[in-house]
Amino acid sequence: MKRILKTITPAVLLLAHASSAWACPMCKYALETDEAQPKAYMISILFMMGTISTLFFSVGVLLWWVSKQEKLALNAAGYQHIFDNAGCQPFQSKAKSPQ
Repeated sequence: MKRILKTITPAVLLLAHASSAWACPMCKYALETDEAQPKAYMISILFMMGTISTLFFSVGVLLWWVSKQEKLALNAAGYQHIFDNAGCQPFQSKAKSPQ
């Protein structure tokens, strides 16, 4: 318990001490002037965020596509029973009894 307390206490004190002095100097400058440099800085931040978002979206789409192709390949090879008895689909997990 003491170890957790010793870890959390500095973090809480650091966050509690946050003030405007810690703010980004360019952001503060952008709010005070109408020059082009601070606006360009803000636009560059948007481009950086867009790049990261595009990267994560692309990886997500790639994983979805690979999963879909793998499922189609398994279906074509005759492994449909894997999906019929899947553990992640409880309503389909029970084997169908012949009647």
